Amino acid sequence: MRTVPKSRLLLLELVADLFIFALCAVVCVALLVQARSMSAESTQLTQAVYIAQDAAERLRAGEEIYSGYTADGTPVTTVPAVGPGSLEPAVSSAWLDYVVYYEVGEETVEISVVPMLEIGSDHAVYTLTVWKEAVP
Repeated sequence: MRTVPKSRLLLLELVADLFIFALCAVVCVALLVQARSMSAESTQLTQAVYIAQDAAERLRAGEEIYSGYTADGTPVTTVPAVGPGSLEPAVSSAWLDYVVYYEVGEETVEISVVPMLEIGSDHAVYTLTVWKEAVP
């Protein structure tokens, strides 16, 4: 009766364990990449909400609406405001991260926040509608 040496079985068990470990590592890395992408999207949406709220508060107060913001939400005061109904960016600068557009309708004003990298597309990260009666 022939028997398989124990060292050969040990080697097969080690190869199987390494394969299972590698498979689990690939799954974990894929999940981490997906979580990082979701976190970046969430951060961008949160920042866009803050920018749109700032623009709405400035509009209601009768102040100038800034059209350019940096990634931390700081308005760029040297950038002229984008006029009502304008779809063209007021400035195309690499140091801006967000551009704000607003359109004045009959009863509402729509404020849209667009990432600087996506200018020219119809993709606004966030759009806020402000009732016109609140505008002085």
